[in-house]
Amino acid sequence: MKAKVLSVYDEGAKEGTPLIGSRGLAMIADVDGERTLFDTGLRGKYLMHNLENLGVEPDSVDRIVISHMHKGHTGGLETFLESRNEKTDVIMPPHPHTETGPLRFVRNAGMPKMSDEAQAKMNLITVNEWTQLSNSLFITGNIVNEGLVGNVNENALILMTKNGSAAICGCCHNGVSSLISYVEERTNKKVSAIIGGLHLNKMRRKDVHAVAETLTERGTPSLYLNHCTGYNQKMHLRERLGLKGVNDFYVGTEIHF
Repeated sequence: MKAKVLSVYDEGAKEGTPLIGSRGLAMIADVDGERTLFDTGLRGKYLMHNLENLGVEPDSVDRIVISHMHKGHTGGLETFLESRNEKTDVIMPPHPHTETGPLRFVRNAGMPKMSDEAQAKMNLITVNEWTQLSNSLFITGNIVNEGLVGNVNENALILMTKNGSAAICGCCHNGVSSLISYVEERTNKKVSAIIGGLHLNKMRRKDVHAVAETLTERGTPSLYLNHCTGYNQKMHLRERLGLKGVNDFYVGTEIHF
C-alpha cells in the first residue's frame, strides 16, 4: 500500500512558493487509489489558490471529510463544491440541529451558509462511529474524553500502514491520549504517526511538556504538526522530543507511506 498526505491549507506555507498561509486546516489524503479532502480551511479563495498551485483538480477528489464544525475547517466548503462538476459525499459529525434538516444543520454548526449550487453537489452523510472508507482508510467517529468539559464532536482519519496507524487530525480537541487509546483498541496496532493540529496553542510550557511525556509513554509516534498546535508549543515539544521528533506540516508539505 502506498499513500500520501498533503497539506493544502494551514497558517504556514512552504517558503519560495506561491502558496498562501491562512488560518485553518485542510489536507489531501491519497489512499487506495482514492482522494479524500480532509477539512476545507477558512476561506475558499485561499483553498482554491493552493489547490491550483499544487495541481489538485477539484473533480479529482472522491470525498470530503469534515473533522468538526469550526469555521477554520468548514469555511472553504461552499467554494470548493461550486468549483466541481460532479456531486460528492461530504462526511461530517452529527450535530444537535440535524433533526431540522441539512439546511439548518449547515447554518447552525459552524458551517458556511451554502448556496443552492453547492448544496446540489453535496451528498451529506453524518458519521459518529468507526467507519471504513477504503481498505486502508477509516474515520474514528467521535472520541469522548470524560475528563474534559465541553467535548467537541470531532472525527479523525486513520490510515493503516505497515508500520502502524497514522492519525490525521483536525484539532484533536478531546486529547491526544484519548485518540491514541481509542485507535489502538480498535486496530490492535500502535499509532506510529500523528498529522495535523493538537490544539496546544494556549497551553503553558509545563503542560506541553506533560503532553510530550504522554507521547513518549505511548511509543513516541512521529509528529507532523500544524494549525492549532501553536508555534511556541511545537518548540516546547521539541525540548522533550527533539528536533527530529516534531516536524512542521505547512502548506505544500507531503508525507509518503
